[in-house]
Amino acid sequence: MTIAQRYNAEAARLLPHMAESLAVEPTITTANEFDEIVFRRSEFLGGMACTILAMIERQDQRARG
Repeated sequence: MTIAQRYNAEAARLLPHMAESLAVEPTITTANEFDEIVFRRSEFLGGMACTILAMIERQDQRARG
C-alpha cells in the first residue's frame, strides 16, 4: 500500500466528512507532493494533511520498534 493510499484511508477513517477534500492521487509517494496538492486547496486542509501524515509516520515508528 502506498503512502497516499494509507493517507486516504486514514483521512476517511478520521474525517469522513472531509475525506473528499483531503484525498490525493494514490500514486503520490512523497510528503512534498502532498503539500503541493492539499495546501493549494487551503491552508486548513494542508494542516490536516500534515497531521494525518505525522500520525502515519508515528504508526510506522511504533511498528519498527
